[in-house]
Amino acid sequence: MQRQIDKREVAINKVKRTPIVIFLRRILPFIIIILIIVVSFLIGFWDVKRFEYDESKLDNVSTAKLDVYLADFVGRNIFTVTPDEIKSVLIKNNGFIKNVYVKKVLPSKLNITVEEHVPLYIGYSTDRCLLFSDTGILISEICTDCKQECTINEDSLGKVFIESTSVIESEKRLIFFDEISKVQKVLGEFGYFINHVNIDNGIAEFIDDSGKIFVFDLSNDLETQLARMYAVGGKINEDLIQFSRLDLRFKRPVMDLK
Repeated sequence: MQRQIDKREVAINKVKRTPIVIFLRRILPFIIIILIIVVSFLIGFWDVKRFEYDESKLDNVSTAKLDVYLADFVGRNIFTVTPDEIKSVLIKNNGFIKNVYVKKVLPSKLNITVEEHVPLYIGYSTDRCLLFSDTGILISEICTDCKQECTINEDSLGKVFIESTSVIESEKRLIFFDEISKVQKVLGEFGYFINHVNIDNGIAEFIDDSGKIFVFDLSNDLETQLARMYAVGGKINEDLIQFSRLDLRFKRPVMDLK
């Protein structure tokens, strides 16, 4: 009996020492790991299940809307989802979204931080009421054929209202944005803060919060006109000159005194 057991053990030991068995024993841990990974993919362990947002960055976009925009990504393998895809979908669906930052948290969560455009300008022209950002990017169309509603609505609070006799938007940007922002900056240095702009064929009236009007030609040598403002602005403040209108289009600025 003992001899039979010994023979069996010898046979087993011979089998264990065969090259194929030795090879299989060496790679067995890797095979187990691969099988676990394959099974985890098959059961959806690595599929996107939820999104987490930095709500402190959200002023004009709700998490509920973000969930709707990203619904198609739920159930997709997290390794196949790229940040550029997420960014493209969100920017396409909501004009307030300026940039998107995505961090994958394995196995199934995406942390998303949204950077919003800051709304600053409301423009009305050709019967369209448009909302623009502080960088001149079109955010949304508020309404159409609605001049009164455009000038007096909750979106207009704290914004600069721009009214034009011609189109003010092209390729989703505010026409004359660079010129308007330059004029605003210079006037602001002298304490004039603009809340209304009227544009007619490139001639713009900038109206500040006290009703003073500053006239510039946005399409013709604006830098020279801004230099004139620097020349007279200091004098106006120094001498406390009271005026209602200042036209900077001419070599000698025209001022209407109160």
